[in-house]
Amino acid sequence: MKEEYNELREDVLDEEKAIEETLERLYEVRAKFDSQIEDYLTEPAMGTYLMNFYTGIENILKRITKKYYLTMPKGESWHKEILALSSNPPLGKIAVFNQNIVERLHSYRNFRHRFVSGYGFQLKGEKMLELVDNVESLWIDIKKAISDFWDKL
Repeated sequence: MKEEYNELREDVLDEEKAIEETLERLYEVRAKFDSQIEDYLTEPAMGTYLMNFYTGIENILKRITKKYYLTMPKGESWHKEILALSSNPPLGKIAVFNQNIVERLHSYRNFRHRFVSGYGFQLKGEKMLELVDNVESLWIDIKKAISDFWDKL
């Protein structure tokens, strides 16, 4: 890895640690969730941690996009564009993620949008379970992809 990207790598590692803490809390909340009981504390907590997970991924991509890709999508669709950029970077640049990871992240991006747009009250724990239950394997693949990105840089 080029020395000019050391600070970027440290920033991304800090974001990864924050995501790890978020996921630990998500797993704790998930363990308490019971779909047979109405629980007005657990469901919002799961939603918040899922949103924070995806926001952390976006923060990593924003850092890499600005510092390494030397660009940043603007406008209403920047969330979608930055995700696309991560697997289809500018000419001569290295992709952070493969298409499989990007496709898996789309449902988390959509969830973040619904949550942030004020539809949080519509969230149901049972509907979040698929995202919660798939996040661990996705996170493992994301960390591996980021590690591979640094190795190629």
